[in-house]
Amino acid sequence: MKTKKLINPFVEIAGSKALFYGLLVMMLTGLTGYFSQTHFPDVISIKIIQEYLPLGYFFVQQLMIWLIPSLIFFVFAFWGSSSTVRVLDILGTLALARFPYFIAALLGFSGSIKRFGNYIMALVMEQDMSATISVIDIIMAIIILFLTILLTIWMVALMYNAFRVSSNLKGGKAVGLFIAGLFISIIATLFANMGLYQLWV
Repeated sequence: MKTKKLINPFVEIAGSKALFYGLLVMMLTGLTGYFSQTHFPDVISIKIIQEYLPLGYFFVQQLMIWLIPSLIFFVFAFWGSSSTVRVLDILGTLALARFPYFIAALLGFSGSIKRFGNYIMALVMEQDMSATISVIDIIMAIIILFLTILLTIWMVALMYNAFRVSSNLKGGKAVGLFIAGLFISIIATLFANMGLYQLWV
């Protein structure tokens, strides 16, 4: 039962309650990402950046990668469902579904992943064969990358259940509409974030 709640808490938490907790989580994610230099270039991607970006960038980014998919999924739910779809339910559940990426932002504090990234860049981009990195950093970076993949899978599962429960869709129709909505959301948020980055840099 507890495991089920981890991937589908939306039967019990939806609407304004989910929206409140979801917005709180996103603001904490943005704040944590600012200090850990972790940002989210589209709805599911996670990236460690080396440059300074203002705090406002991280907050606006969180709102953007939530609102754009919410609008897309609402359109798909409204079009595909025979039930009444409340925009508040879509907004609230998809906001709360972003909880795993708060953990991802915390993982960004690891110096290992940053050193590993710099090492790869030195080898591949700068052709610096003298670049070195400790075995511990490599192991830690691999562990963090593995955890990041698990967090991405977890969030996508939460997003699917948020969409399915809020739209009252089931089976292949729910899966098909979700995949289409997620694909469009990834592209839309990627281009939106490119514009946001250019605006703030």
